[in-house]
Amino acid sequence: MTRNPGNLIELCELAVEMGAVDAKAIQARQIAVQEWVRWKCRFGCDSYGRSLMCPPYSPQPAETRALLRGYKHALLIRVKPNGKLHDLVLGLERAAFLRGYYAALGLTAGSCKLCEQCNVKEGVCLKPQESRPSMEACGIDVFSTARNAGHEMNILASKDQPYYRMALILLG
Repeated sequence: MTRNPGNLIELCELAVEMGAVDAKAIQARQIAVQEWVRWKCRFGCDSYGRSLMCPPYSPQPAETRALLRGYKHALLIRVKPNGKLHDLVLGLERAAFLRGYYAALGLTAGSCKLCEQCNVKEGVCLKPQESRPSMEACGIDVFSTARNAGHEMNILASKDQPYYRMALILLG
């Protein structure tokens, strides 16, 4: 099967079938990358330095910007907090690949939870086919990216407020 514009719509529909609240096809240029995002990881996240999918091991913002230049589209996916975001990302990445987007690459949200304890000491991921860095770990400003896609994003005043988790599938 080859790439065509209809495949983007199909992939968005498939995302919903797989458990996403919604998915939007966006231009890769709508993805905002900022230096400060990784600083928020460094100063404020207890996963910093404890996962190979998080800073300081994840790609730097400059690397992310360079990577994005090779992509034309992306799917921005929203999932409820209890949704299986990681499985959804891997499934959609595979589906995109099979539809001709051979450079499809998924990015998740938050720190990797595939292993009970990350193999940081050895510096080699034990599940490289399954692991994906988070958008934040790569310097992606999720709020700006979501707003660029037309989603309303608000700061939560309490952890009890409803929210969505976000993910991206980069598409050539």
